[in-house]
Order: sequence, then structure tokens, then C-alpha cells
Amino acid sequence: MSEPATRGGSANLSTKHQTPNTKLLKALKETTFRSLRHPSYRRYFYGQIVSFVGTWMQSAALMWLMYDRTGDPRWPSWILVAQIGPTLLLGAWGGSLADRYPKRRIVSTTQTVFLLNAVALTFVVACGFATPFLVLTLIALNGVIQAVDFPARLAFVPDLVPKEDLINAVGLNSLVFNCARALGPALAGRLFLLAALLLPHFPDGANQVTVGATACFALNALSFLAVLRALRGIPEPHASEKRERGSAWDGVRYLRDHSALGAIVLLTFALCMFGWPVVTVLPAYTRLQLGLGVDVYTSLLSWLGAGALGAALVTATFGSVSRRGAFMFCGVAVCAAGMTGLGFAQVVWLANACCAAIGFGMILFLATGQSTLQLAVPDAVRGRVMAVWAIMLSASAPLGHLIAGQAVTEVGVGPVLFGMAIGIGCVVVLLAGMLVRRFGTPS
Repeated sequence: MSEPATRGGSANLSTKHQTPNTKLLKALKETTFRSLRHPSYRRYFYGQIVSFVGTWMQSAALMWLMYDRTGDPRWPSWILVAQIGPTLLLGAWGGSLADRYPKRRIVSTTQTVFLLNAVALTFVVACGFATPFLVLTLIALNGVIQAVDFPARLAFVPDLVPKEDLINAVGLNSLVFNCARALGPALAGRLFLLAALLLPHFPDGANQVTVGATACFALNALSFLAVLRALRGIPEPHASEKRERGSAWDGVRYLRDHSALGAIVLLTFALCMFGWPVVTVLPAYTRLQLGLGVDVYTSLLSWLGAGALGAALVTATFGSVSRRGAFMFCGVAVCAAGMTGLGFAQVVWLANACCAAIGFGMILFLATGQSTLQLAVPDAVRGRVMAVWAIMLSASAPLGHLIAGQAVTEVGVGPVLFGMAIGIGCVVVLLAGMLVRRFGTPS
């Protein structure tokens, strides 16, 4: 009888001597990071971290390089349109491919092409061949591949975890993306500073922006090796299932027949059209409204990413079906407040805080909306429905980014930010009305 008591006493003693850090790590493992207990998702998660950091590092460097070369605030918006716009035209086809062919194979192929494109971009910038239109062409080619990659990656996540962990997995996927959004620009800024220190060792004619951007593009090319290695170790899920051809537009028909889900997709379009153009406004905002340079610009991007990272953690930890309405409503409200504050901000600390609020609000809405779709949509049309989601995200780019970039040249940075805040405020009102009609209160 004494032996079980001793064992119980030892267990209690062990529990009592657990440090707060140990308890916190255990709690995070059981809640926030519970999807990592699935080996395939764990491999994908870690591979994506490295790859996304490289992608955001390249994106920040590319924006500053084009603005530095041209002095035109419209060029960053044109670059983003070239990268995202092809999904608007080809996304439905990409979603159809994801429903017809093995998703892991599709993602492996697209990531390989991304790697080759990053190598080409590194070469043309390092060799001095990088005219704005040549860079725009390379980014447009990247965008065509993204039209296939994006729906396939979205539809791939539910294959890696059971349904009960899907909300958590979508939250963690958002966490990876937005952790990279915070780290990538910060690393790009450090590389630009390092380039300034090493500039005397480079041949005459080299400048800080070119050297720093070349380093960012080269590291991005290397980062794709991590996700390719991770994908190689993941078995292809449901390989034996028969895949029907169907129509590329079956996703649109599904959302038309399920109006609540269709409304979420349309509100996503509106929020992204008024919210994400802040990325293209930030170079001009940094130089014209704050009167500062690339280090502050990358800091603003990092705080935008840090806010998004916080929202992804909240979604992964506390996200549930019962909270989805409240999360989406809070997301758009916080985003509207952050955009308004950014229009008024004249000091760096306040601008950083407002960027964090914008990032938090955007991702709280987007991660919750995406997980709602993933849970509701059947496997047979998931790729095509998520392609519609991707198309809505991409359709916001030609409208939002181009209009914002042109408007900055016409009326200035402040009025553009206030206009974007009003647009997001309209989304708040529409979402509140939808939630009240459906549930009685926004919860």
C-alpha cells in the first residue's frame, strides 16, 4: 500500500516543483501549438517559417529599391500589383488544379520556381541590369506562379491535421506568416545598415541600396530550400482518392448558395482593399510625413507584422466557432482605429503603435474568416473555394494599391490614410449589421 502512496507523493512533488516557465511551455504546447503534435504539419510549419522570412525580407528590400531608384511612390504599388494581380486572373484555375492533383506536388513545384525567380532577381540587381521594368517583369512571373501556389497552400493545411485542430492550424499558419512579416523587414533593415558599413569594400559605383537589396534577394533564394526539404518528408495525403474535374468556378457557385460564407469573402475583399494599401503608402509616409529614412520604414513594417503576429497568437490560442463573430468584428474595428491614428501620427512611436493595431485587426479578421471557410467547405471543392478567397485578396491589390499610390501623388499621405480609415469603418458597419441579423448581437 505504501508504494502507490510514494509514487503519488513523488508525482505531487514533481508538480509542485514545476517552474512558471515549465508550466507556460506546457500550456502553450497543449493549446496554442497543439497542431505541432502532428508530424506532417510540424515539418510544414518549420519549413514555412524560414521561407516566409526570406519572402518578406525580399519584399521590403524590393519596395525600397524601387522607390529609391525612381522616387515615384506609385512604383511600390505597381510591384505589388504585378505580384498579386495574376491570382485575380488565374486563381480559379489554380484552385481547380489543387482539387484535381496532389497538393504537396503542386506546392513543391511552385516553391522550386520561386527559388529560381529569386536567383534571377539577385543576378540582375547585382550585375546592374535591374531596370524598373525588368524587375516588374520578374515579379509578374512570380505572380503567375503564386496564382497556382496560393490556393494549393491554403487547401493543403486541412490535409495535415484532423478537423478538430483545423482552427488552431490555420491560426498557426497565420502566426508563421506574420512572424515572418515582423522579422523579414527587420532583417532587411539590418542588411541595409551592414551594406553601408561594407560599402567601401565594394567597387566604385556601388551604393547601399543596391548592395543591401542584393543580399536580401540572395538570402530569400536560399530560404526556399527549407520548405522544399520539409515538403519532401511529408507523405501525400489521400493519394488514393479519385479526383473529379468539375468546373474552375464551382467555388463561386458554392459561395453563392451559402450566402453567409459568401458575405465573409466579400467583406474580406473590402477590408483588404482599404487596409493592405498601407504597405505601399509607408515608403512615402516615412519620408514625407515623418521625414525619416529606411530604418524607420522597416521598423513600421516590422510593427505591422508584430501586430499581425499577436492576432495570429490570439486566434491560435482562443479561436473557436463560438467566438468567430466577435473576433471578426473586433478585428475590423481595431484596424479602423489604427488607420485613423496613423493619419494623425507625427512621431515614430505613435506610428509604430498604429501599424501594430492595423496588423492586429487585419489578421484577427482574416485568420478567423479563413478558418470559418475551411471548416464549412467540403473537401471536394475546398481548393476552388479557397481560390475564390485568394482571388478576393488579389482583387483588392489592383484597386487598393494603385488607387492609394496615385492618390498620394495627388493629395498627399494624410488624406489617403483618412480615406482608407473611412473605408474600413464602412466594413465595420456592414459586418455589425450582418452579425446582428444572424445572431442578434455581434458575437
